[in-house]
Amino acid sequence: MWQDVVQWALAAHVLVITGALMMLLLIVSMLRQARTPSASVAWLLFLILLPYIGVPLYLLFGSRKFFSAKRRPLSAGVHPALPTVPSDPVRHFLDVAGMAPPAPAEGVRFHAGAAEARSALKRLLGEAQTSIDVCVFLLGDDVMGRKMLDLLAERARAGVRVRLLLDGVGSFLLPKRRLRPLQQAGGETAWFVPLLRQPFRGRTNLRNHRKLVIVDGARVWAGGRNIGAEYLADEAQSHWWDLSFELGGAAVADFQQVFEADWAFARGQARPESPAASARLPAGAGEGVQLVPAGPDMAQDVLHDLLVLLMTHAQDRIVLVSPYFVPDEVLQTMLRLAAQRGVRVELILPRRSNHRLADLARGRALRELAHAGVRVYLLPDAMLHAKAVLIDGHMALAGSANLDPRSLLLNFELMVLFHDRADVAQLAAWVEGLRSRCPLWQPTPPGVLTQTLEGLVLLTAFQL
Repeated sequence: MWQDVVQWALAAHVLVITGALMMLLLIVSMLRQARTPSASVAWLLFLILLPYIGVPLYLLFGSRKFFSAKRRPLSAGVHPALPTVPSDPVRHFLDVAGMAPPAPAEGVRFHAGAAEARSALKRLLGEAQTSIDVCVFLLGDDVMGRKMLDLLAERARAGVRVRLLLDGVGSFLLPKRRLRPLQQAGGETAWFVPLLRQPFRGRTNLRNHRKLVIVDGARVWAGGRNIGAEYLADEAQSHWWDLSFELGGAAVADFQQVFEADWAFARGQARPESPAASARLPAGAGEGVQLVPAGPDMAQDVLHDLLVLLMTHAQDRIVLVSPYFVPDEVLQTMLRLAAQRGVRVELILPRRSNHRLADLARGRALRELAHAGVRVYLLPDAMLHAKAVLIDGHMALAGSANLDPRSLLLNFELMVLFHDRADVAQLAAWVEGLRSRCPLWQPTPPGVLTQTLEGLVLLTAFQL
């Protein structure tokens, strides 16, 4: 009996020591990663006070940055090095951050609505001759999702190389059997960080939120739309407003590089080297579009920092369109200061999004900004899922990123910076049409319960 007690005590002692060492190693790992002080303190307290819960959760969700030979960060290596332009701080910043310089784009078109986006996607896929590459966060198990899979399978049977990349969480509810006809037709599929595969590598929380379709390496369909009924059904039926665009030209090669990197990582392969730059970018090209990919494989939070820079240098007007608005302290301060120095700052958001917690979390920031002179417009009768930024009428961003910590600091995202005045004007017209549907929001004093709930939700803002 005493021998059993001694063995039990020894096993308990070993378990405690092992747990303490693991917790110490995780604390060291956590402190080495770039985080906000509040996030670091939250994880530290969690690991110390509730180790048996905190340690497994950190192993599941704790990583914010990672680097590997298979996932080298995208860089400007696809284009010839260009001299920095001191008079253009945005160009200089993106060049230093390793982004590829602007590339020529042809036939840029922002879709007026879901019907146009759906028609353009169907047309591009139907015209494919050699390849179709699709990266999407969510592929719905609905009529739109099934039509997409049927069309991809049809093109694969016609001899087109089809590759479909889905996010492991965004498309988690899609039954795997839906992919079999495409696979049997010769199409390839891959999952980006599957939810139930190697969960303790700490990457479960790092999602691929990008949306792009590349056809024959010559034409791109991209933006904020997933493939599903909400995103592609007519607005009157789905009550869902979104934004997508298409383009061609030399810039397509940069989209292709993003897809190849994501595909190789999902398949556990090393990313292939980029094609020679001289074959893809005409000498002297400067205007056009510039890709701004962001994600945990980059040391710098490029997209977040780009937004800060754009707000700093804005002189006339800033317009932000987003389904969710949960800014960190830096973005909040830059928006407030921009309004207070005379810049016209406008936010266009849904009155009620599909994430109630995100709506609750935004209240404190919106009240502060409204009091500083920021105009807040709320779409009253539909879910707004579009993501766009307009700066002074001569620069614009559109793509997949929301204005919240998850998109700006955790997800793999893809935004496109439009330099051409005609492209910016086209997007500005779309945004103006949206804003005309939205009444101006007037803040009201919150109650104690509202303020308390807002504070509690903001503690988990990274998960929104």
